[in-house]
Amino acid sequence: MENLRNCAGLVFGLVFRGGTGHLVRDESLHDVLADGADWIWLHLGLSDHRARRFLNDFPELPVAGRALLLGNETRIQILLGEDHAAGILPDIEKDFDDRSLEPERLAFWLNDRMLFTTRRKPVRAAQELQEAVLAGLRLDGPAAALAQLQAVYSGMVEARLVELAADLDRMEDRVLADRASLDRLPLGPLRHELARHHREFAALRGAIHRTGFSRLTGETLLGGHLAVLYQDAEDFERDAGSLQERARLLYEEINTRIAATTNRSLSALTVISTLLLPPTFVAGAFGMNVGGIPWAGEPEGFWMVLGFCVVLIAISYAVLRRFRILP
Repeated sequence: MENLRNCAGLVFGLVFRGGTGHLVRDESLHDVLADGADWIWLHLGLSDHRARRFLNDFPELPVAGRALLLGNETRIQILLGEDHAAGILPDIEKDFDDRSLEPERLAFWLNDRMLFTTRRKPVRAAQELQEAVLAGLRLDGPAAALAQLQAVYSGMVEARLVELAADLDRMEDRVLADRASLDRLPLGPLRHELARHHREFAALRGAIHRTGFSRLTGETLLGGHLAVLYQDAEDFERDAGSLQERARLLYEEINTRIAATTNRSLSALTVISTLLLPPTFVAGAFGMNVGGIPWAGEPEGFWMVLGFCVVLIAISYAVLRRFRILP
């Protein structure tokens, strides 16, 4: 860590001694490291060009690690080396109101004494882990910190999945109770969020699987943690997929009920139109301005025509019932 005299563009830094982390800033980094450190975690924001310059000039970074930390790659991936690891991991964007649920990416590179993470926008997992460390959470090394980062992310998504499951339960109860205004249920945004979480964990599980972790356990810096990360990714992928399937079935049920209601309305309109068609023809015929119209000179002609229309409606109704067009 002799190259770490300063780190311009630092969002936060944590220096660890005996598993306990201490917050450092760019201007205090050199003095803190002079007192000795077991390992260090530097979290940088790529919106600051000074952070880009620091990483680009840092001599210990391999080419692949530098490319991931500084690049525009968004595909979740993990690259393992004998003495280092790098990759792109999922996270959740953090806004000022702490309400954003948009996906974000966290790039990392680590060896046995350093962990670098970069982000383009503020992210929740890194921020929450920093707060937990300052509150007393102990981390034994960069690999443990990275595993804990994913545990924090998984915990946030798990809490969100519980909320989405409760929302889905309420919607399902409303549909099964056959209540009105089913088309106003906010099922679309819920399905969109579930699909996004399912994709994230599926991608994370695939990235861990591609590392061949089952053969590398204990042989790399991350080897001892990959099995746990893989199991968590698989579990949450299954949970999100299960909720996604429930939401899809509920969506189909809502569409079926809306279609049935629409069909009943169209059927009623069709019957009414059919019953009124003969009287409409009669009214049009008697309304023609030509000679020879029956009952034109009769004082009761209007009522006679009106009665004739009623008879036609009754005959039409009887015909529709006879052919079972009406229930």
